[in-house]
Amino acid sequence: MTTITEIDYQQFKIMSNDTQFKKHVKENQDAFKGGLLMSLFTSPTEPHITFINQVFGLCDKHYLFINSGGVILFTKDFKGSIKFSIRKPNPKLIEHYNSAWIIEIDNLNSLKKGYGKLLLSEILSIATSINAEVSLWTEYKKNTKYFKQYGFESLGKLGHANENLMIKRINK
Repeated sequence: MTTITEIDYQQFKIMSNDTQFKKHVKENQDAFKGGLLMSLFTSPTEPHITFINQVFGLCDKHYLFINSGGVILFTKDFKGSIKFSIRKPNPKLIEHYNSAWIIEIDNLNSLKKGYGKLLLSEILSIATSINAEVSLWTEYKKNTKYFKQYGFESLGKLGHANENLMIKRINK
């Protein structure tokens, strides 16, 4: 059975090789920023304002894309991407979190060594600035090992499809 991680990676490869998609992303940066600003109408909290300002600060180094309620940052050469969002922890899993807001990483992909680390470090910096934990789910032991090297802890296979929940705690 194909995993969510595998599907996301295949979609990333298609987008990173699609000339029309890359042109669309490059030409519509202002529209994507506007879309992100629109989210403040539904969640005008201080963490959201700081989150958006921090994401905007990354737009000189990366391209912004808004997709299905998430923010995607692409490296300028489209060889790496990270999809993430700010949200309240899932009420069913609230006991696992120590912060009111989390940044959840939906996927991290790269076609070039070092891009995953670069993009992940950008998101961890944003999380620090808003005092939020970072959360992700993974199906693979290899990914669990990868994220542990960046300070994520594994809480076990708590997902409905047996995915491993990982959380990067707030550095105090």
